[in-house]
Amino acid sequence: MSALDEVRAMMIFARVVEEGGFSAAARKMGLSRAAISHQIRQLEAKLGVPLLRRSTRNFSLTDAGTRYYDSCRTITLEAEAARKRVEELRDEPVGKVSITSSVHLGTMRIVPILDQFRQTYPGVAIDVHLTDEVVDLIGQGIDIGIRSGPLKSSDLKSFKLYQTRRIIAASKSYIDRAGLPETPDALAEHEWVMYSRVPETLSLSCDGVEKRVRVSGNVRVDNATARLQFVRGGHGLAIVPLCDIEQEIRNGDLIRVLPECALQDLEVYAVYPSGVTRSAKVQSLLEFMRRALRDVDISRNDAGGGESHIDQF
Repeated sequence: MSALDEVRAMMIFARVVEEGGFSAAARKMGLSRAAISHQIRQLEAKLGVPLLRRSTRNFSLTDAGTRYYDSCRTITLEAEAARKRVEELRDEPVGKVSITSSVHLGTMRIVPILDQFRQTYPGVAIDVHLTDEVVDLIGQGIDIGIRSGPLKSSDLKSFKLYQTRRIIAASKSYIDRAGLPETPDALAEHEWVMYSRVPETLSLSCDGVEKRVRVSGNVRVDNATARLQFVRGGHGLAIVPLCDIEQEIRNGDLIRVLPECALQDLEVYAVYPSGVTRSAKVQSLLEFMRRALRDVDISRNDAGGGESHIDQF
């Protein structure tokens, strides 16, 4: 095994550990499972020690494998950093951009924008991670994360992509069956589609009066797409971003409840590690997303709305 082959095998080994299996690593790297397994066996033969304890369904690291993985991961990260530093020297967007988002937001808004971006910049490869878990961008080497709400204390930078109103909505079938709530207190008497990211006690401002109402329901979800499906199915009320259902409200399929009551707006941010916006590919994508989301951004469409600025340091 040459030195170059050994470095390649080390990077493959690191990917197997990070992905949790040979098949997942093979899919990620565009290789066959047999090729991955062969590289690991060659590496173990070169080192003279086993790195993995294999079973039919999974594997675990030996003590030597655990220690060796740290070095392999360092080499992988250094190679990726070197590639990014070279790409930053080019003015035209090229190379790979990795981006993560929630499943609902990614499917509904981010992926269609990425499709348009790739049509415009075919030299940029896109690696998309859709998950409802909070991802460690720096630890996983991801360039951009799409998140709701401003950043707390963090090593990450951010700028606002868009801001939209959150409203209470229900299907016409539910309102026909259960009636339309006419006061904030009446909300507590209704069934709700509960969402894990929304508190059970709602804070509303109704005609200038602050109200707090505790709600409950027999359907609980941890995914925004599932929440919307249950609302459409007539299972109860829910708090939903207005921009997600505006057309359905116009069509009369969904009903806006207590329109005189305001909830806190939803703000969606692009977050990224310091320095990544020096890369033309990341800078271009951030600007592209901001422009594409202008129509749903009430902070730019309302009078006096301002622009977001991308921090390049």
